[in-house]
Amino acid sequence: MKLNRPRSIAILLLLPILLNCTLQETKKQHQRLDSGKALVDHLDGLFASLQNKKTTDSDFQESVVTINENIRQTIERNIKSPQLLKEIQTYFPTKKHDFSFILSDDEKFGVFSWATRKKEFPIKNIAFYVRADRFAPSSLYGDPSIYDQLDVIHDGSGVPTYILGGLKNTSTIAHQYQLSAYVIRKDGIEESYIFPNGESSIAIRCNEQNLEACLAIENGKSLPKTMYAAIAQQPLTSEDGEYIFE
Repeated sequence: MKLNRPRSIAILLLLPILLNCTLQETKKQHQRLDSGKALVDHLDGLFASLQNKKTTDSDFQESVVTINENIRQTIERNIKSPQLLKEIQTYFPTKKHDFSFILSDDEKFGVFSWATRKKEFPIKNIAFYVRADRFAPSSLYGDPSIYDQLDVIHDGSGVPTYILGGLKNTSTIAHQYQLSAYVIRKDGIEESYIFPNGESSIAIRCNEQNLEACLAIENGKSLPKTMYAAIAQQPLTSEDGEYIFE
């Protein structure tokens, strides 16, 4: 069997070009997620796919599970340094998103939160923490929430406590705001039991007519650090597991 010599030569000449194009495209794919802007834009695309899924689709649950796994892998595999978290924090407020991201003032604790649309585990949190020379993703203990605030308080122990806050439930008469406390230890992130009755998380119910005063909202949403100190040091009125902040 004779080979077509001109065709064989052409294939051999084109092969390095094709391989180079493939390598360049692969390199480009990795490069485009190396910045905070690129990563957030990519996540926005995945969340758009998640939101566009119709509950009436026969493969709805299977699809949302797959998309959520892609989201998780995108976050955990591409964020390799605290610097990237800072870039995400800088770019994040420039437009609206279907997920939440917050970074502590000391830049050592960051959290992604989103609604998964899954029957089980409807909310997902992924945290990143810095301790000494270690930087890693982590799950969060406790009930997940769509966190939109992260503050740091210091009690003199030398170990900062990170307070996550998020609106958990709303109605026409009341808003339920969840606060969860965490510390970074040697082995990772742990719950911090600073709230009344030795709790690491509490729900605060605010009456609609007093919402702004209750949550001390500034620029849309912001809880002052003095509120955390008050909660941690003083008993609050308790009603069915909720705390009424006067």
